[in-house]
Amino acid sequence: MIERTNFHTTEEICQMLGTSISRNGMRGLTEAFVQLTRDGSLRSGDRLPSIRQLADYLGVSPTTVAASWSHLAQLGLLSSHGRRGSFVAETMRLAPTRARWHFYEDPQSYSLDFASGVPDPQLLPSPVASIVSLGNSAISSYLDPPVYPPLGETLAQLVPDRLTESDFDLTVVDGALDAIDRVLAVGLSCHKAIILEEPNFPALYDLVESHGLEIRTVAVDDQGMTTTGLRTELAKGDVSAVLLQPRSQNPTGASLTRQRALEIAAILDNYPDVMVLEDDHSGLLSTEPLWTMAETLGTRVIYILSFSKSHGPDLRLAALYANRDLVADLNRRRTLGPSWSSKLLQATLHQMLIDTQIQDLTLVAQRAYAQRREVVADLFQVKATGSGINVWVDAADALNLLLQLTHKHIRVAPGANFYASVPTTAHQFRFTLSEPAQDFGIAINEVASAIAEMPKTTSYR
Repeated sequence: MIERTNFHTTEEICQMLGTSISRNGMRGLTEAFVQLTRDGSLRSGDRLPSIRQLADYLGVSPTTVAASWSHLAQLGLLSSHGRRGSFVAETMRLAPTRARWHFYEDPQSYSLDFASGVPDPQLLPSPVASIVSLGNSAISSYLDPPVYPPLGETLAQLVPDRLTESDFDLTVVDGALDAIDRVLAVGLSCHKAIILEEPNFPALYDLVESHGLEIRTVAVDDQGMTTTGLRTELAKGDVSAVLLQPRSQNPTGASLTRQRALEIAAILDNYPDVMVLEDDHSGLLSTEPLWTMAETLGTRVIYILSFSKSHGPDLRLAALYANRDLVADLNRRRTLGPSWSSKLLQATLHQMLIDTQIQDLTLVAQRAYAQRREVVADLFQVKATGSGINVWVDAADALNLLLQLTHKHIRVAPGANFYASVPTTAHQFRFTLSEPAQDFGIAINEVASAIAEMPKTTSYR
C-alpha cells in the first residue's frame, strides 16, 4: 500500500465541507462528506476536524455534526480513534454492512463499553461442572441424529405445546443468526422480500441482504410489530416471510403481546404463502410471556429459541422448531458440512437446563437486568419499558447525551445503526445493561457522573 504524505489540514476540510453543503442539518453535512469522498477531494487517512471545531466553522449545533459523524461511521466512511480523533476511513465503502460499526470501531478507544449487546459475564452460569458431569454420555459418531436426545426431551418442556406436536420437528443449530441464515438459504419461496421490524439488530439487515432479498420494514411499538405497517408492506406483494422478535426485541426491548400476536396472525391469514420466523433470541432470560403465532398459524411458523444470553454466547446453540419437511431439508444440507451442532455442547446445555442451581441463577439474572433497566431508565429519563439486556434511549436530548458520553470515552450504540436506511430522527441510542470488563454498579456510576457534568443551559439546534 502506498503511503500518503499530502494530507489535508482540518482547516482545509472545514472549508471543503462548508462550500459543498447543499442543504441544512445532518443530512446535508453527510451528503457533502460522501460527495467529497466520491470525487477524491477527501481521501483515506485525512484527519477530520473535531465536532466542536466543525460546528463552530459551519455555524451549526455540535449535535448536528455528531449525528452526521455517527452515520458516516456506520457507512464505513469515517473511523473514530478516541483521543486521536476521527479520520476518513482507510478502506472507504459506500455500501458497507450495517453491523460494521460494531466490529470495526476499536473499543480500546473507550474507557467503558455499553454498546456491546452481550450479556454480563458475571450473570452467566459456569458450564464447567456440567461438562465434568457428562462422562461418556455425549460422545457421538457421524451416524447420530442432529439433536442430542435428552436435550430434545428437555426442550419440549420449555416451549409451547403446539411446537411439540407431530407436524413440527426440532433441530439444533449454532445460534439464532445461524438458524435464520439456514432457513433463508433453503429458500422459503420464489418471493424476494422479507419484512423486518424497525429499528432492528443491524446484523439481521445484513443477513437478509446477503441472500439477495429485499428488506421491507415495519415499525415496532411497546406491543410489537405494528399492524398498519404490516398491512401496507404485505399489500405490495412478493413477500416470502415476516421475521420478528417475539420477546425482548433488539434494540427496543419490546415484547409481542397476545392481542398483537392475534392481530398479526389475522392479517397473515390473508397471505397463506407468507411464513413467520420468530427469533426468540433472549429466550429464558426474558421476563415476558411467549406468544407464538404457531398457535394460530401452525407450521407456517418457524420458532427459534437461543440460549446465548441466558446460558452463554460460547455455547452457540439455538433450538429451531419448524414443519417436518423444512427441518429435514435443513438437516440434509448440513450433512454437506458440519452435519450437526456439537453434541458435547448440546449435552452440556442439557445438564445446565436441568440443574436447579443454574435455574436459580437464571432467575437472579432476570431480576438483575430488570433492576438495571430501572436505574438506566431513570438516569436517562425514559420509561423503563421492555425486557432483555438493552435499553433503547429515545429522548429529545439523546444526541446531547451521546455527545457527552463520547466526550467522556463512554461507548453506546448510536440509534442510526439500527435502521435499514437513514432514520428520520437520530434522537436515540442503545445502552447495554452490562459492561464486559467492569462491575456494572461501578461503571454506571461513572456514566451518572458524566451526565451530571453536562451543561444545563446549552441550547442545541
